[in-house]
This record gives sequence, C-alpha cells and structure tokens, in this order.
Amino acid sequence: MTSKFFEATNSALQANRGLNQKKGRYSATMATNARLRPLVLLLGLILALPASAYEFPLSPTAIRQAYFLGIRQPSLGTTFLAEYARKVPNLKAGAFTSEVRIETAFTDVAVYSSRTIGYSAQDAVKDFFGKPAEFRMYLDICYMTNAPPNAVRIKVIQNRKEVAPQSEDRSAYYPATDEYTFMPSIGEQIQLRFKADKIDSSPLTIRIDTPDGQHAETEFDLQTLR
Repeated sequence: MTSKFFEATNSALQANRGLNQKKGRYSATMATNARLRPLVLLLGLILALPASAYEFPLSPTAIRQAYFLGIRQPSLGTTFLAEYARKVPNLKAGAFTSEVRIETAFTDVAVYSSRTIGYSAQDAVKDFFGKPAEFRMYLDICYMTNAPPNAVRIKVIQNRKEVAPQSEDRSAYYPATDEYTFMPSIGEQIQLRFKADKIDSSPLTIRIDTPDGQHAETEFDLQTLR
C-alpha cells in the first residue's frame, strides 16, 4: 500500500514538473515574441517606405550615403549606373538602339568617391555640400543612315512644363567600328545640362522628334532615382 502511494506521489510530482517546464517554455517564447514584435513592426515600416527620391541640394547625410555607395567597388559599375539609363526601342538604325542617360549630383558624388584613392566621407561632404551642381542628360539618337546634323528635336517635360537646358552640345553619331571600317552618321549625340535645382523629384519625360517624322519618348521616375 505504501509503495503504491509513493509511486502515485512520484508520478504526480513528475507530471507537475513537466507542466511547469511547458509553462516555462511557453513563457520564454512569449517573452521572446514580445521583444521581437517591435523589431518586426519597425522592419515593416522600413520596407513600406518609398525609395529615396531625387533631391538637390544634397544634405550631408545624402552625400555620405553616396560616398559609401561609391567605395563599395573601386570603379562604380554598370549595375548602379544602369538605373539611370533608358533604351528607346522605337528609334533604331540597324542594330543600334537609341538611349538616354542622366547624371545627378548624387551620382557625381558616388562616382567620384569610387575613383578617388584615399578619399573619406568627410572629404566628400567638404567638397560637395553647398556647392552648385548640374543635372546632365546624354542622348544617343539613332534613326537613319546619313542623318543630317542638328535636326533632332528634344523636349524635356516635368510637371507639364518644358524644362529648358542651361546648355546644349551636339555632334554626329558614328557607331563604334574597327579601324578598317567606316560607317556614316546614323543620328546625333546630344548632351543637355540643367541647373540641378531646376529639376525636382517628379517624373521626367523626354520627347524626341526626328526629321524623318519619327516620334518617341521615355521617362525617368525621379521618385526612385537620387
């Protein structure tokens, strides 16, 4: 009888210990979840934020961000800069397709930092903060063989208004070939320069008209490009 009593008591104690262990694990899990919940919410808020937009003038923080982006690789490559280029598939000459590229104050800092040895974030802030800058646009317009010079019309539109460049350079576009091959001009290479503060973070539309009646346009979403 006594033996059975001790066995029953021992079983009850083991069951109680098991229950307490489960409660302990449950409490620890709940405590961990409680600690992680604010972090999860914070991560959700970060992911919900829109990508950084075009801005000028650059703040010291933006300059440092461009600097650290630039020093990740010794020469800032095509992966980053490709975001700032658009093909214009409607305008072609043979195998060559028109393209528009832009450069901003932010890309200037990043590219310069990537190519300058011994350069620091403090140097970048000193060199670029509060300094004037340009918003540059490069257009390789391919549309016909023996293209006439200075004949392509370009309009840059933002907020339903045309934005006039501060300066413009043009030259005939001769496609790259080897030294034994000559190809006539197939279009124009155009460089437009704007004051950086004349551009904002609204969508930027480029309209292109060629003398042979072709029309094309492309757009840069400056809410997602810095």
